[in-house]
Formats: sequence, structure tokens, C-alpha cells
Amino acid sequence: MAVSDELKRLVGEMPDPDDRGMYTENIDKQKIEQAIAQIAEGGRPSIAGLIEMLGAPGSGEDVKPHYALHCLANHVLASRDEKARRVLTETLAEALGGERPMHTKAFLCQELQWAGGKEAAAALGKLLLDEELVEPASMALVAIRHGAADAFRAALPAARGKCRRNIIQSLGAIKDTASADALRAALADPDAEVRIAAGWGLSRMGDADSADALKKAADAKPGWERIQAAKHCFVLAETLAAAGKAKQSAAIYRYLMESRTDPKEAYVREAAQRALEVDKERLV
Repeated sequence: MAVSDELKRLVGEMPDPDDRGMYTENIDKQKIEQAIAQIAEGGRPSIAGLIEMLGAPGSGEDVKPHYALHCLANHVLASRDEKARRVLTETLAEALGGERPMHTKAFLCQELQWAGGKEAAAALGKLLLDEELVEPASMALVAIRHGAADAFRAALPAARGKCRRNIIQSLGAIKDTASADALRAALADPDAEVRIAAGWGLSRMGDADSADALKKAADAKPGWERIQAAKHCFVLAETLAAAGKAKQSAAIYRYLMESRTDPKEAYVREAAQRALEVDKERLV
């Protein structure tokens, strides 16, 4: 789309970076805020124009529109103008479906992470199978929450590699208990990073039904995965104890005490024993 001369003028009001690429020169807060307010008044066409003006990261042509777009996201949040926020994020979400450079889409995801809402979830969900964009899209969905679980669940069956790891991790981050079965299945995934992410997510959910699966995962061969799996057992036990499920918690601690017979894992046994002592009043 054609960018209006007025929008170019307003973007030109943004500060100039110094020779390090930092915004430390000619910063006039009032002038910047006035320009951003005018851009906001321009609605969808102005936002779309800003997106068109974005260039390669660090390039001279990218500096000011990049700065302006982030300021605009801050403006709609600070002004508590829900209509303006929604127009902004809907326009950013629509731009994710266009033919744009990956770095531009990644930046738009970052702005949606900051100001987005459920209106952006579907567009972000379409990026979850893209290895170049799954990370910023996942972070945006985790921040948004509304609609995130549906997007992650829909993408998981077809996800592989980096995408699968990010989706599993994200389901744990939002504590989507409806995905517990899928995460328990992922404990047997060929990818160790997926297995570790699944264990982390299940431990955060505080799901007593996952105890046996996490204990089995903790029987991994000596190494990083075994250490992480033991930690997941501790986290689940602590979560269960805090929820008043002391018996289930104690069973996990006892398992850790009994299964860690190698002198190198004495610290695990000792930690589990101390945890049992702390919880003994709840076990009476």
C-alpha cells in the first residue's frame, strides 16, 4: 500500500539513534507523544502504513517506523483505549498472513506479545508450525492467554522438531490441564528436549495423575535428562503438598529417596528426606 506523506512526516518526528544505534539523541517527549497520538487517530490505514515502512533490523529505514510502532502499542495501552488497542492488534495480526520478511513478522509478534488480545490468537496460531516464527508466536500466545490453549492444541499433532518443543513448553507455561494426556504421551518422545519440556509442564500443572509418569521419566539414564526429571518430581510434589494432597506428595518424595541409590545422587535423597520432614505435620 502507498504510505501517505503525512504519516512519513509523523514518523520523521521520532528520535534519531546515535552512532551505537541507541535512541539517545533529540528526544523530545512531548513532540513524540503528539506524533504518536496523531498516528493513532489515523487508525488502521496509519498502522498498516507503519508496517509497510518497516525495513531490515538495524537499517536506517527501519529505525523510526520500528520505534513509532512500539510507541503506538504503548500509547493504546497507556490510554486504556480498548477500541484503539483492538484495531492495532487486529491490523498487526492481519499483516502476519501477508508476504512479508520473517524479521518483520517476528517484530509484529513481539508487539502482539505486548499489546495483543484474543483477537490475535488465530493468526499467531497459524505460525506455530513455522520454525522461524514459532518462538515469537508462542511467546505472544503465552502472554495473551485467551485463545492460546486452543491454538497450541490444534498445532501440536502436526508439529515436529523445534515447533513441537515450543508448543509443548508453551502448554506447560499456561498450565493447560486439558493437554495433560498429550504431555504425558510426550514423555516418551524421541526428542529429549521434548521429553524434558513435557515433564516441566506436567509438574507445573499439579496433576496427581501425572505422578507415575513423571517417576517413570525420572528413571532415565544418568545425565541431564535424569537430573531434570528428578526436579520435575520435586516440583509436582511441592505443588501437591501446597494443594493439601500430602499423601500423594509424600509418595513422590519416598520414591526419590528409594530410587536414588548412587552416591552421586545423595543430594536428591537428602532433599526428599528434608521435604518429608517439613511436610510431616500434614501427613498426620
